[in-house]
Amino acid sequence: VQMNEVEQVLEGEAQKPISAAAKLGYGLKAYLTDWKNLLGHSLLGVCFLVLAIWAPINGWVKLAVVACLIGFNIRRMKRKKNAASIADSEVVKK
Repeated sequence: VQMNEVEQVLEGEAQKPISAAAKLGYGLKAYLTDWKNLLGHSLLGVCFLVLAIWAPINGWVKLAVVACLIGFNIRRMKRKKNAASIADSEVVKK
């Protein structure tokens, strides 16, 4: 099974040592290119814009909601990755 560069870095299988900044960069790239994350942030932005017309929302509340969205998206991505690796290991066993 071929792994892309991000997976190699996250799994520690890259040939050269990778710095923490590079890992952060690869993780951020993976996060920002996932269409579900883009959709979630877009819909949240539209909801904030619509709500701002009728009921102004405190800035800290907006930041907390965005932080929760990011946390849920990261958790979803990790669960998806773990499920894929389990499925790959089951295919290899067969």
